[in-house]
Amino acid sequence: MDQIQSPSYTVSINNGFKVVSVRQGASLLAGLARNGIFIPSACGGNARCGYCKVKVVQGNTGLTPPEQPLISAEEREAQIRLGCQFKVQSDCAIEIPPHLFSVKRFSGKVAKKSLLTYDILHLTIDLIAPQTMDFIAGQYVQLKSAAYNGKDPVLRDFSIASSPASKTSIELMIRKIPNGIFTPWAFDILKVGDPISFTGPYGEFRASQNVDKPMLLIAGGSGMAPIYSILQDLYNKKQMRNSRYFFGAQTQRDLFHISQLSALEKDCPCFKFIPALSNEPVDTDWKGERGLITDVVSRNIPNCKDYEAYLCGSPGMINACIKVLTDCGMPAQNIFYDKFS
Repeated sequence: MDQIQSPSYTVSINNGFKVVSVRQGASLLAGLARNGIFIPSACGGNARCGYCKVKVVQGNTGLTPPEQPLISAEEREAQIRLGCQFKVQSDCAIEIPPHLFSVKRFSGKVAKKSLLTYDILHLTIDLIAPQTMDFIAGQYVQLKSAAYNGKDPVLRDFSIASSPASKTSIELMIRKIPNGIFTPWAFDILKVGDPISFTGPYGEFRASQNVDKPMLLIAGGSGMAPIYSILQDLYNKKQMRNSRYFFGAQTQRDLFHISQLSALEKDCPCFKFIPALSNEPVDTDWKGERGLITDVVSRNIPNCKDYEAYLCGSPGMINACIKVLTDCGMPAQNIFYDKFS
């Protein structure tokens, strides 16, 4: 007996810029992916990460119970839904960030794997299909782990650490999460030569076009990745701006890429790298800055109203930096950030 096919409905995206067909009852997240449009998602469509937000211009805007904690009152007023929870039951219209139209699914293989510190992994992935990727320094990809030890595959976001000039491979910095699912696989299971898949590039974190404004860069741990990509890109394009890069760590064993950034300082007098240690024992040979990175920034640049800030790290670190910067005179619109979960 022939199987009865479910009807399909049209989804108009960004006022008809693109129109796709999605099967009745499918989630918007899955239906768009089948049409080659990838919305960020880190939980596999289980309404836990809250990444897959879309604006529903026409269609059912009632929230399901799982998405209610993840949608703010302002977002609800703006008709924001989670793509994984929106089930297509009729023709509808949505809006998504335009850069998502350029996101693709990539397959590759692990070309290099090494430790930058005891808990930060450096991964180089050679692209197979497609063989090249265009991206903007500051963007990220979503890697998919393989199933292992009874654990299902999961998706995780990682900022690209390499320069956009390298189109046939990407480099990532992955910090190990204790009791995690993805990072134990990346650290302990994944081997050089293994296949790996991801989607990207995502994100709108990038250097502005305000080339006359000095840059104040602040990061910690694997938050260095997008900053390092941006610095390489500016250097390669001979567009280095007056910039100060404050890197926060606990002790010397948390520092990495010191020689590369010191070399950049020598090549570019307008650039200064300022690592700061918050928990370094007092009797060591460390001669650099000490203390919380926020205190170090305010000591070195007490008046930062003429700067632009680029922040990468945990939500707590980002929020603390924003407060310090605004207290030191920086307009909120000059602060750009990439919060790592």
